[in-house]
Amino acid sequence: MNDPEEAIVSRNHPIYWFEDGSLVLDVEVQRFKVHHTLVSRHSRFFSGLAEKKISSGSKNGTISAETPTLNDNRLKHVVLEPKRQVRATDVEALLQHLYHDVPLGKDSSFAHVTSILRVSSPQQLDYPYLHRAAGEIFEGMFPTDPGAFTHNHPLYDALPVATHFNFKAARKAILYSLVTTTEFDVSDGTTTSTMDPQVDQTESESVLSSGRDTDSIAVTVGSRTARSQSAPTETPRPVSSAADSEICMALMTRLIEHFTPILFTPPATSHMGCTDVFAETWMPLVIQPAIDDDGVYKPLETLQRIKGIDWAKQGLCGSCVLEKRDEWTGEQTTVWNLMDSWLDELPPRLNPLDNV
Repeated sequence: MNDPEEAIVSRNHPIYWFEDGSLVLDVEVQRFKVHHTLVSRHSRFFSGLAEKKISSGSKNGTISAETPTLNDNRLKHVVLEPKRQVRATDVEALLQHLYHDVPLGKDSSFAHVTSILRVSSPQQLDYPYLHRAAGEIFEGMFPTDPGAFTHNHPLYDALPVATHFNFKAARKAILYSLVTTTEFDVSDGTTTSTMDPQVDQTESESVLSSGRDTDSIAVTVGSRTARSQSAPTETPRPVSSAADSEICMALMTRLIEHFTPILFTPPATSHMGCTDVFAETWMPLVIQPAIDDDGVYKPLETLQRIKGIDWAKQGLCGSCVLEKRDEWTGEQTTVWNLMDSWLDELPPRLNPLDNV
């Protein structure tokens, strides 16, 4: 009877298979033949393997173990077992960077950055400098200024990555956008997007384990060109986990509790006339628009809109206009900072960062 492992056929990668390569790397059903000195230069994983001796019982220099070793006397051959959770698509992204085909940078696609972030992590192939660089680029994709907060950043694919690697600021931005731009139902644990489907196209919980890349990959190296494009399929509706939906509901509740008295109370000023202006205009200019677009749980956007109103035209004096705009900017910062404590106060079952 044939060995099930022998029935698995590895395919040589169409690009990263160099005849003069010194390392054969098997990942899932993909086989790479690359240059060991290049791949191992900044990797603690590969550098550590070079210090180990090959087992005398291994065959053809092939090691299949959780921590494989390299054969210094023959062509080096490493088989990465599934328990390391290294994906062939992520290794391809890594090699694209190492061979300067698709270098990692601030303009890199979200899929490329997350692939390198995963594969360079200590739990996988351990490239410390590259992992740190990918992490900084990932975090830079998300807004940090509450006064200029936008939602044009990844959501569903990004949340499990930010959670897994403990990127608290990015996770906060993602959760705020999920609360304010999606509809989630705690009863069945789903969250559906109301944003442009081009922003998020895959389910959040699969991104860490699958390493799927929905982008078309085009690589040109001298005369080498390859393009892979998945067959057109119906765009799946983004869905969050039950736990993420519950987190969103908890965060929405805290936002409403904090912001409701601020929103529905006309502010006072040091001038009676300016206070009267707020009393007369607060309902039509502030409260009603907030009711119309659910602004009660969108404090950053609602406060920004309030700041944009021409209060001088409504009758406020110049000093009161400046004073109140500063107060509203300060309140945006207050809300942004409070979200840190609100998320930290979640019960342990909803706060995976407690275990990171």
